[in-house]
Amino acid sequence: MAFIKFQDFNSDKLNTPHAAYLFAGEESFLIDLSLKKIEKIIDAGDLNREIFYGGELSADDVVNALQTLPFLGEKRLIIIKEAHKIKAADAEVITEYIDNPSDTSCLVFLYAANYKKEGVAKRKELVSKYSSSKLCVAVDCRKQYENETRDFIKTGFADRGKNVSYDVVSRMIEENGTDLLNISNEIEKLSLFAGGKKSITLEDVEYISGHTKEANVYSLAAEIEAKNLKKALFVLEKLLVDGEEPVVILSTIVSCVRRLLEAKSMIEERGASSSEISSALRMHPYFAKTFVSNLHKHDFKRLKDSMKTVLKADAAIKTGASDAASALEKALILICR
Repeated sequence: MAFIKFQDFNSDKLNTPHAAYLFAGEESFLIDLSLKKIEKIIDAGDLNREIFYGGELSADDVVNALQTLPFLGEKRLIIIKEAHKIKAADAEVITEYIDNPSDTSCLVFLYAANYKKEGVAKRKELVSKYSSSKLCVAVDCRKQYENETRDFIKTGFADRGKNVSYDVVSRMIEENGTDLLNISNEIEKLSLFAGGKKSITLEDVEYISGHTKEANVYSLAAEIEAKNLKKALFVLEKLLVDGEEPVVILSTIVSCVRRLLEAKSMIEERGASSSEISSALRMHPYFAKTFVSNLHKHDFKRLKDSMKTVLKADAAIKTGASDAASALEKALILICR
Protein backbone atom coordinates (compact mmCIF):
# COMPACT_ATOMS: atom_id res chain seq x y z
CA MET A 1 0.00 0.00 0.00
CA ALA A 2 1.38 3.44 -0.90
CA PHE A 3 1.63 6.22 1.64
CA ILE A 4 -1.61 7.96 2.56
CA LYS A 5 -1.67 11.56 3.73
CA PHE A 6 -1.73 12.22 7.46
CA GLN A 7 -4.92 14.23 6.94
CA ASP A 8 -6.66 11.19 5.42
CA PHE A 9 -5.52 8.96 8.27
CA ASN A 10 -6.53 11.53 10.87
CA SER A 11 -10.05 11.89 9.46
CA ASP A 12 -10.60 8.11 9.39
CA LYS A 13 -12.71 7.02 12.39
CA LEU A 14 -10.85 3.68 12.47
CA ASN A 15 -13.55 1.59 14.08
CA THR A 16 -11.47 -1.50 13.30
CA PRO A 17 -7.69 -0.95 13.49
CA HIS A 18 -5.50 -2.56 10.83
CA ALA A 19 -2.99 -5.27 11.66
CA ALA A 20 -0.02 -2.94 11.16
CA TYR A 21 0.84 0.74 10.69
CA LEU A 22 3.93 2.57 9.50
CA PHE A 23 4.22 6.21 10.61
CA ALA A 24 7.25 7.71 8.89
CA GLY A 25 8.47 11.17 8.01
CA GLU A 26 10.37 14.20 9.22
CA GLU A 27 7.46 15.74 11.17
CA SER A 28 7.76 13.97 14.52
CA PHE A 29 4.72 15.87 15.83
CA LEU A 30 2.49 14.11 13.28
CA ILE A 31 4.06 10.77 14.16
CA ASP A 32 3.22 11.38 17.82
CA LEU A 33 -0.36 12.37 16.94
CA SER A 34 -0.77 9.25 14.80
CA LEU A 35 0.52 6.98 17.53
CA LYS A 36 -1.73 8.63 20.13
CA LYS A 37 -4.73 8.01 17.90
CA ILE A 38 -3.93 4.29 17.68
CA GLU A 39 -3.24 4.11 21.44
CA LYS A 40 -6.60 5.73 22.17
CA ILE A 41 -8.50 3.35 19.88
CA ILE A 42 -6.82 0.18 21.12
CA ASP A 43 -6.56 1.25 24.78
CA ALA A 44 -4.06 -1.50 25.46
CA GLY A 45 -2.80 -0.20 28.81
CA ASP A 46 0.64 -0.98 30.21
CA LEU A 47 0.00 -4.72 30.45
CA ASN A 48 -0.73 -5.10 26.75
CA ARG A 49 1.71 -2.53 25.38
CA GLU A 50 5.29 -3.36 24.46
CA ILE A 51 8.03 -1.26 22.85
CA PHE A 52 10.99 -2.48 20.80
CA TYR A 53 13.87 -0.56 19.19
CA GLY A 54 14.87 -1.39 15.63
CA GLY A 55 18.60 -1.68 16.21
CA GLU A 56 18.27 -3.95 19.24
CA LEU A 57 15.28 -6.19 18.58
CA SER A 58 15.04 -9.85 17.70
CA ALA A 59 12.32 -10.64 15.15
CA ASP A 60 11.42 -13.77 17.10
CA ASP A 61 10.80 -11.68 20.23
CA VAL A 62 8.61 -9.27 18.27
CA VAL A 63 6.55 -12.05 16.68
CA ASN A 64 6.17 -13.81 20.04
CA ALA A 65 4.91 -10.55 21.56
CA LEU A 66 2.44 -10.15 18.69
CA GLN A 67 1.16 -13.69 19.05
CA THR A 68 0.75 -13.47 22.82
CA LEU A 69 -2.88 -13.19 23.85
CA PRO A 70 -3.88 -9.89 25.50
CA PHE A 71 -4.32 -9.84 29.28
CA LEU A 72 -7.74 -8.52 30.34
CA GLY A 73 -8.14 -6.66 27.06
CA GLU A 74 -9.05 -7.06 23.42
CA LYS A 75 -5.74 -6.24 21.73
CA ARG A 76 -2.02 -5.92 22.34
CA LEU A 77 -0.13 -2.95 20.93
CA ILE A 78 3.43 -3.62 19.81
CA ILE A 79 5.49 -0.55 18.88
CA ILE A 80 8.81 -0.60 17.03
CA LYS A 81 10.70 2.69 17.28
CA GLU A 82 13.62 3.53 14.94
CA ALA A 83 12.18 1.11 12.40
CA HIS A 84 14.88 2.00 9.86
CA LYS A 85 17.47 0.21 12.03
CA ILE A 86 15.82 -3.23 11.80
CA LYS A 87 18.24 -5.75 10.28
CA ALA A 88 17.30 -7.24 6.90
CA ALA A 89 16.85 -10.78 8.26
CA ASP A 90 14.60 -9.54 11.08
CA ALA A 91 12.62 -7.38 8.66
CA GLU A 92 11.90 -10.41 6.50
CA VAL A 93 10.50 -12.38 9.46
CA ILE A 94 8.33 -9.45 10.58
CA THR A 95 7.06 -8.91 7.02
CA GLU A 96 5.99 -12.55 6.86
CA TYR A 97 4.04 -12.02 10.09
CA ILE A 98 2.22 -9.01 8.60
CA ASP A 99 0.94 -11.18 5.75
CA ASN A 100 -0.62 -13.53 8.30
CA PRO A 101 -1.18 -11.45 11.45
CA SER A 102 -2.79 -12.18 14.79
CA ASP A 103 -6.32 -10.83 15.28
CA THR A 104 -5.47 -9.77 18.81
CA SER A 105 -2.44 -7.53 18.15
CA CYS A 106 -1.61 -4.32 16.34
CA LEU A 107 1.95 -3.61 15.16
CA VAL A 108 3.18 -0.02 14.74
CA PHE A 109 6.45 1.00 13.05
CA LEU A 110 7.81 4.48 13.81
CA TYR A 111 10.45 6.33 11.83
CA ALA A 112 11.11 9.99 12.64
CA ALA A 113 13.48 10.99 9.84
CA ASN A 114 16.26 13.51 10.15
CA TYR A 115 15.62 14.28 6.54
CA LYS A 116 17.49 15.34 3.45
CA LYS A 117 18.29 12.76 0.79
CA GLU A 118 19.07 9.93 3.20
CA GLY A 119 15.77 10.38 5.01
CA VAL A 120 13.76 10.33 1.79
CA ALA A 121 15.53 7.18 0.59
CA LYS A 122 15.06 5.46 3.94
CA ARG A 123 11.38 6.33 4.02
CA LYS A 124 10.87 4.83 0.56
CA GLU A 125 12.75 1.73 1.65
CA LEU A 126 10.50 1.30 4.67
CA VAL A 127 7.38 1.72 2.58
CA SER A 128 8.61 -0.88 0.12
CA LYS A 129 9.54 -3.27 2.91
CA TYR A 130 6.54 -3.14 5.22
CA SER A 131 3.58 -1.69 3.36
CA SER A 132 3.48 -4.03 0.38
CA SER A 133 0.85 -5.92 2.35
CA LYS A 134 -2.68 -4.49 2.24
CA LEU A 135 -2.80 -5.19 5.96
CA CYS A 136 -0.25 -2.45 6.72
CA VAL A 137 -1.27 1.20 6.48
CA ALA A 138 1.61 3.59 5.78
CA VAL A 139 1.03 7.19 6.85
CA ASP A 140 3.10 10.01 5.38
CA CYS A 141 4.25 12.22 8.27
CA ARG A 142 6.35 14.58 6.15
CA LYS A 143 6.88 18.27 6.84
CA GLN A 144 3.74 20.18 5.96
CA TYR A 145 3.44 22.73 3.17
CA GLU A 146 2.32 26.23 4.06
CA ASN A 147 -1.26 25.69 2.90
CA GLU A 148 -1.47 22.52 5.04
CA THR A 149 -0.01 24.40 8.00
CA ARG A 150 -2.69 27.06 7.55
CA ASP A 151 -5.37 24.38 7.74
CA PHE A 152 -3.68 22.91 10.85
CA ILE A 153 -3.74 26.30 12.60
CA LYS A 154 -7.37 27.04 11.71
CA THR A 155 -8.48 23.58 12.81
CA GLY A 156 -6.49 23.84 16.05
CA PHE A 157 -8.23 27.07 17.00
CA ALA A 158 -11.64 25.85 15.82
CA ASP A 159 -11.31 22.80 18.07
CA ARG A 160 -10.92 25.25 20.97
CA GLY A 161 -13.87 27.39 19.90
CA LYS A 162 -11.75 30.22 18.50
CA ASN A 163 -11.78 32.11 15.21
CA VAL A 164 -8.66 33.38 13.44
CA SER A 165 -8.18 35.69 10.49
CA TYR A 166 -5.90 35.13 7.50
CA ASP A 167 -3.49 37.73 8.92
CA VAL A 168 -3.28 35.95 12.28
CA VAL A 169 -2.48 32.64 10.60
CA SER A 170 0.12 34.36 8.41
CA ARG A 171 1.80 35.93 11.43
CA MET A 172 1.97 32.59 13.23
CA ILE A 173 3.61 30.97 10.21
CA GLU A 174 5.98 33.93 9.95
CA GLU A 175 6.97 33.41 13.60
CA ASN A 176 7.14 29.60 13.63
CA GLY A 177 7.50 28.42 10.04
CA THR A 178 5.80 25.06 9.54
CA ASP A 179 7.06 23.55 12.82
CA LEU A 180 3.83 21.96 14.06
CA LEU A 181 5.05 21.38 17.62
CA ASN A 182 5.83 25.06 18.13
CA ILE A 183 2.61 26.06 16.40
CA SER A 184 0.57 23.67 18.55
CA ASN A 185 2.10 25.19 21.69
CA GLU A 186 1.30 28.70 20.43
CA ILE A 187 -2.30 27.71 19.66
CA GLU A 188 -2.67 26.43 23.22
CA LYS A 189 -1.13 29.55 24.78
CA LEU A 190 -3.16 31.94 22.64
CA SER A 191 -6.41 30.09 23.36
CA LEU A 192 -5.78 30.30 27.11
CA PHE A 193 -4.70 33.92 26.81
CA ALA A 194 -7.88 34.86 24.93
CA GLY A 195 -10.07 33.42 27.68
CA GLY A 196 -13.74 33.94 26.81
CA LYS A 197 -13.01 35.86 23.62
CA LYS A 198 -14.04 34.02 20.46
CA SER A 199 -11.54 35.68 18.12
CA ILE A 200 -7.74 35.69 18.28
CA THR A 201 -6.30 39.03 17.17
CA LEU A 202 -2.93 40.09 15.80
CA GLU A 203 -2.38 41.99 19.06
CA ASP A 204 -2.81 38.72 20.99
CA VAL A 205 -0.24 36.98 18.79
CA GLU A 206 2.25 39.82 19.14
CA TYR A 207 1.78 39.98 22.91
CA ILE A 208 2.39 36.25 23.41
CA SER A 209 5.21 36.25 20.87
CA GLY A 210 6.94 39.10 22.70
CA HIS A 211 6.90 37.15 25.94
CA THR A 212 8.14 34.00 24.20
CA LYS A 213 11.17 35.80 22.80
CA GLU A 214 12.14 36.83 26.34
CA ALA A 215 11.25 33.41 27.68
CA ASN A 216 14.39 32.89 29.73
CA VAL A 217 13.94 35.95 31.94
CA TYR A 218 10.23 35.27 32.27
CA SER A 219 10.98 31.62 32.99
CA LEU A 220 13.22 32.64 35.88
CA ALA A 221 10.43 34.74 37.39
CA ALA A 222 7.96 31.89 36.87
CA GLU A 223 10.20 29.39 38.66
CA ILE A 224 10.74 31.81 41.56
CA GLU A 225 6.99 32.31 41.85
CA ALA A 226 6.50 28.52 41.79
CA LYS A 227 9.29 28.21 44.38
CA ASN A 228 11.03 25.64 42.21
CA LEU A 229 14.67 25.99 43.25
CA LYS A 230 16.12 23.33 40.96
CA LYS A 231 14.57 24.80 37.81
CA ALA A 232 15.30 28.38 38.88
CA LEU A 233 19.01 27.55 39.25
CA PHE A 234 18.96 25.83 35.86
CA VAL A 235 17.45 28.91 34.18
CA LEU A 236 19.93 31.16 35.99
CA GLU A 237 22.86 29.12 34.70
CA LYS A 238 21.49 29.25 31.14
CA LEU A 239 21.01 33.00 31.31
CA LEU A 240 24.60 33.51 32.48
CA VAL A 241 25.99 31.12 29.85
CA ASP A 242 24.01 32.94 27.16
CA GLY A 243 25.64 36.20 28.24
CA GLU A 244 22.74 37.90 30.00
CA GLU A 245 23.95 40.77 32.21
CA PRO A 246 23.81 39.92 35.96
CA VAL A 247 22.17 43.29 36.69
CA VAL A 248 19.32 42.42 34.29
CA ILE A 249 18.85 39.04 35.99
CA LEU A 250 18.92 40.68 39.41
CA SER A 251 16.38 43.25 38.28
CA THR A 252 14.06 40.38 37.31
CA ILE A 253 14.52 38.76 40.73
CA VAL A 254 13.88 42.05 42.56
CA SER A 255 10.72 42.72 40.55
CA CYS A 256 9.48 39.20 41.18
CA VAL A 257 10.01 39.38 44.97
CA ARG A 258 8.39 42.83 45.13
CA ARG A 259 5.38 41.50 43.24
CA LEU A 260 5.09 38.53 45.61
CA LEU A 261 5.43 40.80 48.66
CA GLU A 262 2.76 43.18 47.41
CA ALA A 263 0.33 40.35 46.68
CA LYS A 264 0.93 38.63 50.03
CA SER A 265 0.49 41.96 51.80
CA MET A 266 -2.85 42.55 50.06
CA ILE A 267 -4.06 39.11 51.13
CA GLU A 268 -2.90 39.42 54.75
CA GLU A 269 -4.11 42.99 55.26
CA ARG A 270 -7.51 42.88 53.57
CA GLY A 271 -8.04 39.39 52.17
CA ALA A 272 -7.77 40.57 48.57
CA SER A 273 -9.27 38.38 45.86
CA SER A 274 -7.46 37.08 42.79
CA SER A 275 -9.08 39.70 40.56
CA GLU A 276 -8.10 42.50 42.96
CA ILE A 277 -4.50 41.30 43.00
CA SER A 278 -4.48 41.00 39.22
CA SER A 279 -5.84 44.52 38.85
CA ALA A 280 -3.47 46.08 41.40
CA LEU A 281 -0.41 44.46 39.85
CA ARG A 282 -1.66 45.17 36.32
CA MET A 283 -1.33 41.53 35.32
CA HIS A 284 -3.23 39.95 32.46
CA PRO A 285 -5.63 37.24 33.75
CA TYR A 286 -3.69 34.66 31.69
CA PHE A 287 -0.56 35.23 33.81
CA ALA A 288 -2.33 36.22 37.03
CA LYS A 289 -4.06 32.86 37.43
CA THR A 290 -0.78 30.95 37.80
CA PHE A 291 0.80 33.72 39.87
CA VAL A 292 -2.01 33.77 42.44
CA SER A 293 -2.13 29.98 42.65
CA ASN A 294 1.54 30.00 43.72
CA LEU A 295 1.21 32.61 46.48
CA HIS A 296 0.47 30.06 49.20
CA LYS A 297 3.96 28.62 48.71
CA HIS A 298 5.59 31.81 50.01
CA ASP A 299 5.89 33.09 53.58
CA PHE A 300 5.53 36.85 54.02
CA LYS A 301 8.39 37.18 56.55
CA ARG A 302 10.75 35.06 54.43
CA LEU A 303 9.95 37.22 51.41
CA LYS A 304 10.87 40.36 53.39
CA ASP A 305 14.16 38.75 54.44
CA SER A 306 14.73 37.67 50.84
CA MET A 307 14.26 41.23 49.61
CA LYS A 308 16.97 42.46 52.00
CA THR A 309 19.33 39.77 50.73
CA VAL A 310 18.55 40.55 47.09
CA LEU A 311 19.18 44.28 47.60
CA LYS A 312 22.52 43.49 49.30
CA ALA A 313 23.41 41.27 46.35
CA ASP A 314 22.50 44.13 44.02
CA ALA A 315 24.91 46.47 45.78
CA ALA A 316 27.66 43.84 45.93
CA ILE A 317 27.39 43.05 42.21
CA LYS A 318 27.35 46.70 41.14
CA THR A 319 30.42 47.53 43.26
CA GLY A 320 32.26 44.36 42.30
CA ALA A 321 32.45 43.26 45.94
CA SER A 322 30.93 39.86 45.16
CA ASP A 323 30.99 37.30 42.35
CA ALA A 324 27.78 37.84 40.38
CA ALA A 325 26.96 34.18 39.77
CA SER A 326 27.50 33.28 43.42
CA ALA A 327 25.43 36.21 44.69
CA LEU A 328 22.54 35.41 42.34
CA GLU A 329 22.61 31.75 43.28
CA LYS A 330 22.51 32.53 47.01
CA ALA A 331 19.57 34.87 46.48
CA LEU A 332 17.60 32.18 44.64
CA ILE A 333 18.35 29.61 47.33
CA LEU A 334 17.04 31.92 50.05
CA ILE A 335 13.86 32.75 48.10
CA CYS A 336 13.02 29.28 46.84
CA ARG A 337 14.17 26.87 49.53
